[in-house]
Amino acid sequence: MKGGFYMEKKRETIKTFRNEIEAHLAKTLLKQEGISATVHSISRYRAMTGGGCVLKTLHEDAEKGRRILSRISADIDMDEYVDRDDLSYRRCPKCNTVSVKVAPLPGKLRAFCILTVGLLLLFLKRDWTCEKCNHHWCE
Repeated sequence: MKGGFYMEKKRETIKTFRNEIEAHLAKTLLKQEGISATVHSISRYRAMTGGGCVLKTLHEDAEKGRRILSRISADIDMDEYVDRDDLSYRRCPKCNTVSVKVAPLPGKLRAFCILTVGLLLLFLKRDWTCEKCNHHWCE
């Protein structure tokens, strides 16, 4: 404690993830290596337009954390963690996997969604891609 103020150590973003599950799995991996990490959601407006979560560590652990995460060559297979009967996840209509991603909105459309507090997203059809079979569809 210096001058009566609590000085919080600076945290640095080391990786951005599409969803909270992937971020927490990476956090667990870092914890096994002795690195303390925290998961933070990206702002609600960015999350509405295709954002996700960020993983943060102390500044002095950031480079080591990035090296550890860069050794992971394969993406996390979400099908291992999601029950086949769980309908709360979007699935590929061709192969039924939950490893799908939405195409990000173009900049001007993203800005308009933010201005309308996300109401525009109720009326937009989004382009989706399956990460396993590469199937593309629009919903």
